[in-house]
Parts: sequence; structure tokens; C-alpha cells
Amino acid sequence: MKKSQTSHPLWALKFRKEGTELRCIKGRYYLYAYKTVYDKVKQKPKKVSGPILGSITEKEGFIPSAKRSLESSANTGPVTAIRCKEYGVSSLVTSALTEYSKSLAKVFIEDWRKIIAIAYCRFIYRCPLKSIPFRLDSSYLPQLLDFGHFNEKEASATLNRIGGQPEKMLQYMKSFIGAGDHILMDATNVLSYSKQISLAKKGYSNPLNFDPQYNLMYIYSADSRMPVYYKLLPGNIREVKAFKNSLLEAGLQKAIVIADKGFYSEANVVLLLEELLNFILPLRRDNALIDYTAIQTNSFKKGANYFIHEKRPVWHTNQKLENGLMLHLFLDEPLRVKEENDYLLRINTHPESYSIEKYHLKKDHFGTIALLTNLATTDQDVYQTYKSRMAIEIMFDGMKNILDADHTYMQNEQTLQGWMFVNHITLQWYQHLYIELKTKNLLRKISVNDYIQLLTDVKKILINDKWHLNEFTNDTKKLIEKLKIKI
Repeated sequence: MKKSQTSHPLWALKFRKEGTELRCIKGRYYLYAYKTVYDKVKQKPKKVSGPILGSITEKEGFIPSAKRSLESSANTGPVTAIRCKEYGVSSLVTSALTEYSKSLAKVFIEDWRKIIAIAYCRFIYRCPLKSIPFRLDSSYLPQLLDFGHFNEKEASATLNRIGGQPEKMLQYMKSFIGAGDHILMDATNVLSYSKQISLAKKGYSNPLNFDPQYNLMYIYSADSRMPVYYKLLPGNIREVKAFKNSLLEAGLQKAIVIADKGFYSEANVVLLLEELLNFILPLRRDNALIDYTAIQTNSFKKGANYFIHEKRPVWHTNQKLENGLMLHLFLDEPLRVKEENDYLLRINTHPESYSIEKYHLKKDHFGTIALLTNLATTDQDVYQTYKSRMAIEIMFDGMKNILDADHTYMQNEQTLQGWMFVNHITLQWYQHLYIELKTKNLLRKISVNDYIQLLTDVKKILINDKWHLNEFTNDTKKLIEKLKIKI
């Protein structure tokens, strides 16, 4: 026996029979067929490699190639049925994401499987309601969840039925709110192209868009880094008016409203204080409340008034204002240098918008963040709590861009409520995978969308009434191994 064969492990060698050979490719073992023919030129036998027969793992043993299984079936008799279905994400939903399925099953006893099925279609394909039956027909999920085919009419009826049970939707959302959770709140707008939705009112969203829309308010757990509650509000209702009632409905005693720079106004601050809501509001750099004197006189950096955030030093100071408010000012020196260099370079490339005169007016603002709050806590706590808002922005980005949910054509308000509930579940799945990739330091190499698309390459093939796992790419295999996904 050749040395290359004897160096293979015994668990792989036991599958090598006459007329086959083992090959180790990138650490994985494969079994190939071969035959010996006579070489008339060299007048001696020579080996001719044949097709792959399958792969071999220590745990699962020999795994036949789907192509060879098909050929084998064809050679032994007629192939009566061949179908190929998506299996990778279906398996993920019914294994790694079961905590959401279990919570749904407790609340929506009759409909939980259909809810998951619709969420699955949104999660992978971002498809509209009419495409859901087609997508499910190409998926192995119905077999895993043990439910039959349902058409567009039944899918719409399911959403309508769910949307008419707000107490059950609330019960599901509450199951993810932990005791003593530190909760953050924010809102975004969703455009509506329906004249039948009473929530759709003319509102305002950048850039200068006054189309009919409704507001989607979210409560986000800073502890679990997950979206836990949402509420649809009319597009002409300011968020402050709804924050307090939403907290009461969700059963929360404390929350911190963290808004964007466009939210601040004296009127909004008054409303927040009247509703006894805690808040952190970023101010635009030209806001008159901000005192830049210490930066202008180079006295901002004094003593040990700095902390380290994500391996960067952040200098800080604060000033007391009326009504128990505190204004915290922060200076990120690396950011300051970057912004200053960027501005000076733009003077040459975009002289119509940038000039040396404007630079001197703005130079003391570079690298700063000013936060207005009614929280009685340290500069560092305020800064880090505000920075946690980035997680909310990523979540909204996932909802609007990845899930394609920044607009809706729904004509029935109750069906819309069910549709948004399904989007909430897909958003939970999305954030779950995002946290997993971030925890395992894989976000630089792969996005959540890449994660989903790679898993769709894992398929099952039905050959003569028996399902076989199809082969998939090496990249998908590596991802499955790193994330320890059960396929």
C-alpha cells in the first residue's frame, strides 16, 4: 500500500474498497472511483481516476454524492421523483432560532407555524405576500414544521387574524423583556401607499418627504441588545406624546429616550420633562447651549478628565443648566484630527461648499459630541449609553434595507398590523445572527445577509421518495463549522 494511503486515518480508510481511492482536500476526505487500463504506448497498466463517490467524516461516515446517488438510482431503475428544496435556513430556523418559535407557540397555538413560515419568506427573500406560497413550495421548512401548503389567500387571512389579536402580540413581545432591563427607545417612519390605512398621515421625513406615513416606535433592550417591543403610531403624531403610553403598555417602569440630532427642540424637552421620561439628546454642533470656550483656550484637556472607549481616549466636561438638565461635552481627538483633515482636503476638491473662512468658524467643533440629559450620572455613563444607540440604528437599517420594510402597500389596517408583527420576528432573527457574528468576531468577514445567502446553498434533493443532503460550497461548510450550526 502506498504511503499516501496508509497516512489516512482508519475511520476514512475503512470506506476504501477495490476500485476506489481516498483523497484529502483541504482537510476533508473524499472517495473517488478509479479503474486500471492498459497503456499501449508505455506498454504497462495505468490508473484512470473516475468521478467522486462522496465525502467521509469521522462523525457521519460516508456521505454519498447527490449526483452519484441520482446516477445510481437511474442505473437501478427509473427515477420516479426528483425535487430540490432550500434546507440550510430552514434548519437554522428550527434549531438555532427556536426560542422565538417556542414563545410564538405558547401564544398563537393555532397559527405559530404559519407565522414562522411567512417570517421565513421575508427573512430570506424579502418577498411580498403574493410570493409566499411559491417560496414555501421550494423550501424544506414545511416538512420540518409539519404543515401543508397554504396559498396567498390563507397567508393574508393568517396576517389579518394575527393583527386582530393585539393582546397576543403584546404577550409575545413581553416575553422578551427581562426584569430590570435597561431599555432604550426610538422611532422611525414607514411610508404607506394605501388610502385605506387610518394610521397613514402626512408627516415629515428627510429629505423633505411629506408623503403619507406612519411611525414605527421601538423599545430596545440594552442588556440583550434585542428589539423587544414596537408600536405603530399615526404619521402626524410626535413620538414624545406616545412614549409614555407605550412604556405603560409594555409594562416598563424605566426607559431612556435616545434620539437623533434632529429631535432636539425646547418644546420636545418640555414634553419629555412633563411626562417624567429620562432622555439623552444629542445637540447640533452650532447649538447656542454649547460652550466651546475650553476648547478655544486649549484648557479642555486637564487633569484626568478622560476615559477610554473602544480603545480611544475621550475627553469630557459638563455644565449644569436649568430644570435639572446637564449638558455633557466630549472630545474625541482621533475623530477631531480626521474631521479636520477631511475638511481641509475638501477646500480644494469642493470649493463651492468649503472654504478656509468656514474652517476657522468650525475648527473648534471638530471631534465633539454634546449631549443634553436629565440623568444624574457620570459623563462616561452618558456617553456609553448614547453610543449604544448605534445598535438601534443598525437594527433599523436591517429592517429598512435588509428586510425591505421601509414602505408598505397593505390596504387593510388589521392585516398591516399582522404584517408588521411578522417583520418584528424577522428583525429579531436578524439581530440574533448579527450578535452571534459580532460575538465570534466574524462581522469583518461576513455580513448577516451573506450568512443567510450562504446557508441557502444548503439544499435537500428528493430522489425516489428519499431526501438526500446535497453538497455545498467550502465557504458554506466553514461557516457552518465556525458557527456550530446543526445541519
